[in-house]
Amino acid sequence: MKFITKNLVAYAALLLVYSLIFRYTLSSLLEAEKFILAMVSGVIYGVLIFFTAWILGKAHTIKKFVFDAGLGFNITTYIVWGLVSELWFIFGFNSKYESIRSVHYALIIWGVFLVLHFFIYWRLRSKTIKGVLKSEIFD
Repeated sequence: MKFITKNLVAYAALLLVYSLIFRYTLSSLLEAEKFILAMVSGVIYGVLIFFTAWILGKAHTIKKFVFDAGLGFNITTYIVWGLVSELWFIFGFNSKYESIRSVHYALIIWGVFLVLHFFIYWRLRSKTIKGVLKSEIFD
């Protein structure tokens, strides 16, 4: 099964752009002490990612059946967001109100849920043939 597809690569590229814009906006707003606008930008960023993944994920599964394409999008988001966030701090673009610990805590908590998502995917995949439950095929 092909895991990396055109839609997933397109999503990763868009996510990279969104993440860089979000990081810049977040740091700028925090530095200007506009905390409410910083929270609003976070919500807009999350909604934008959700709808981008939903649209590309839907097209992804329509064109080519991929069992639980959501796992690939989840892993991609984790990697891209984590890399952009870590590099943002390494290069010193962060505001004085941002802490690298918040990024690390988010990655740890998200990582736990990502591992859980992987185990659910693995468990369900072992019960299917090309995404169809074996019980439905062999009844």
